[in-house]
Order: sequence, then structure tokens, then C-alpha cells
Amino acid sequence: MIRHAVTFGIQGTGELTPTQEAERLGELLKALPEQIPFLKKMEVGVNCESAPEDNAQLILIADFDTIEDCAMYTIHPAHVAVAQEIGKVKTSRCCVDYEI
Repeated sequence: MIRHAVTFGIQGTGELTPTQEAERLGELLKALPEQIPFLKKMEVGVNCESAPEDNAQLILIADFDTIEDCAMYTIHPAHVAVAQEIGKVKTSRCCVDYEI
């Protein structure tokens, strides 16, 4: 099994703080397991408002049976749509794919 762990730095917009933007994006991510059958499990977390400012604002942890399934996830239309939304406010991204 492969675990896909990604952290994102998120900037605020004129309307939303970085935390509020991360919460909005987190809700979009949480909808993906219903749309992507080979996505076995997903957890999404948003950094606490009172945590250090240099923390990432959003974390995604997703499990797949194989690295190939993880690669297919990255090109799945539902994921691509969410990734485009994240890209609009992303300041950083760090990813690790590892066997569990």
C-alpha cells in the first residue's frame, strides 16, 4: 500500500484568510473519495489558526493500493479540478509517497 502525504502553504485571498481558504480547499479534497474508486482512504487537516505562521496550512494523507493508482489519481479529472483550485492560492507544496 502507498501513502501519499502532501502539505500545502496557502495564501489568503481578499475575502478569505489562509486558514479559511485551507478549510474551503479541504472540503473539496474530502469529496474526492466518492469520485475516485481507487482512492482507498483520505484524511485532510487544516492548521490551527493559533499555530506558528510558518506552518503549512493544509495537509492531505491518501492511501492507494499501488504507486500506479497514486499516479492515476494525479490525472483523474476530479483531482485535477481540485488541484487547479489549490494552485490559485498555493505558496508551497511538499509531497512524500511511501509504502505502508
